[in-house]
Amino acid sequence: MTIEYINGLEVDAITLSEIVQSLPELDRQTGPFTFISVNPQIGLHAEDYPEIVTFINQATHRIPDGIGIVKVSQQQEKKIKERVAGIELMYELLKFADTHHKRIFLYGAKPDVLSQAVENIERNYPGLTVAGSIDGYTNMSEQDIVETINRSQTDMVFVALGFPRQELWLANHYQEVEAKYFQDVGGAFDVISGLVKRSPDIFIKLNLEWLYRSLSNPKRLYRIVELPLFVMKAKKWYKSNKGK
Repeated sequence: MTIEYINGLEVDAITLSEIVQSLPELDRQTGPFTFISVNPQIGLHAEDYPEIVTFINQATHRIPDGIGIVKVSQQQEKKIKERVAGIELMYELLKFADTHHKRIFLYGAKPDVLSQAVENIERNYPGLTVAGSIDGYTNMSEQDIVETINRSQTDMVFVALGFPRQELWLANHYQEVEAKYFQDVGGAFDVISGLVKRSPDIFIKLNLEWLYRSLSNPKRLYRIVELPLFVMKAKKWYKSNKGK
């Protein structure tokens, strides 16, 4: 798989359709397979979490999730041609789980969001089984969470704790979990629950979904500042490391 280094992180030059086409073959293999998003926020702050950098660089799939990643690539090696939105990949994994009768486990989000997300998934994907779920505000210990997931005998684990909690949890525990597929999905449960609407199609087509989400949620306004900071930081890193 072709990769490009962006601010010290390995990012795969891969498209959503390529991932979808590879799923039948992956399913014949042992795994585990880790589908981990690399977006500008992670690219800007990952160095503060060495275990996350190691985890991402060792993941089987490092997803270019964010137009900022694509734009930086265009200024560097030009290997990454397409943004792969984490939520779109989750939908594809759910479709695969539906048609192949897989078991899934959801970990994260607020209790009401999680409950509604589970209900919607069970209605829209009747061929899969929601083997279990744990909200992101649980008082369960880390070990209890791992054991609960293992008892569910799930095939797929979707973790929606937000950066850096979800990446740290996966880095520290995915090897203890007896599942085949793992994905960090950020705010995907909120959208799947129907309690938060995804950006209008025009914003998605113009690669401005990040801007719409930031303007729609005051808690995300800092993302508007983070994008140019990430681009500048990535440019500086590339200039210092080019040719090494």
